[in-house]
Amino acid sequence: MEEMVSAGDIEKYAYCPLSWWLSRQVDRVDDQEGLQAHVEVSDELEDIRRRDIQRRQYNRFILGLAAAASILAVIGVSLFTGVGSAENSYVFVAVALLWLLNSVFFLYKAEKMSLELLRLRYEKAILLSAMGAILIAAVVIFSALPDGKELARFLEILAVVWIVAANVLFYRSLSLSEGLLMKKTRYVSAKDTIAYVGTRRESRLLESKRYGLRGKPDYIVEHQGRFIPVEQKAGRTPKGPLFSHIAQLIVYCLLVEESFGPVEYGILEYDQKKYTIDYDPELRQTVLELRQSLLADLQRGQAHRNHERRGKCIYCSRRDRCPERLA
Repeated sequence: MEEMVSAGDIEKYAYCPLSWWLSRQVDRVDDQEGLQAHVEVSDELEDIRRRDIQRRQYNRFILGLAAAASILAVIGVSLFTGVGSAENSYVFVAVALLWLLNSVFFLYKAEKMSLELLRLRYEKAILLSAMGAILIAAVVIFSALPDGKELARFLEILAVVWIVAANVLFYRSLSLSEGLLMKKTRYVSAKDTIAYVGTRRESRLLESKRYGLRGKPDYIVEHQGRFIPVEQKAGRTPKGPLFSHIAQLIVYCLLVEESFGPVEYGILEYDQKKYTIDYDPELRQTVLELRQSLLADLQRGQAHRNHERRGKCIYCSRRDRCPERLA
């Protein structure tokens, strides 16, 4: 398809073809306060997305450092000519490994935990376990005999350094988690992530050459490998989702499916209520038919009102310039 149609044009056309036609001539943004609120939300969402990525990176480093430190500790102890006695060496190694395995277990549980408060408790348990591993490794080092091998000493010291680094990273991850809690739960659940924020100027424009559509959803949520486009609408909250808003959201579902992955539904978010809109074939076909009608009107060079609803005209921002208005 050669002609690209935006999701915003589909939304305006679905509301009223004549209103869409007038918007192409002179379009203005009257709600400056609403626009500013949209910008603030955009900045907050981007901050949440960035911090979430950073927190997950810290957790991966923590696991890697803890695993590497445990291996180095075992190798180092095995190279010592003796640490007190052979029995003590085995005890130290066994207890250190138990502490490290305990840390890994709690980190795994924390990642799977959906309740953020319980997740924080698990993460604090990881910190205590890692501190215990540091103390045990220190005992092994400082109780070593003077004639211990230099390589063994180096490996044990390196193990402690890496465990300390893991704890520093974990402390940073914990701080990020606590800072994200209040912000994140306003938009998504604690276990979901924000995959994309479209309300920023530098955000990538999503396009479908196959269907001739393009646009930027306000943001996209990733939930268990599936993606959910979210469109926020300022102003009055209708009794039910408006068809024009549904059409716009379905365009975003189509774009997200092509650019990110599987989509089952999208979310329309008004000031006082949220609506879940299923992404089904009938709605997608309706959107594609709207696109064809829009292009046909564009080729004719004219469009007309397609409804008899006075309420639509009352709430239309282009009513003053409309020759076919009902109110």
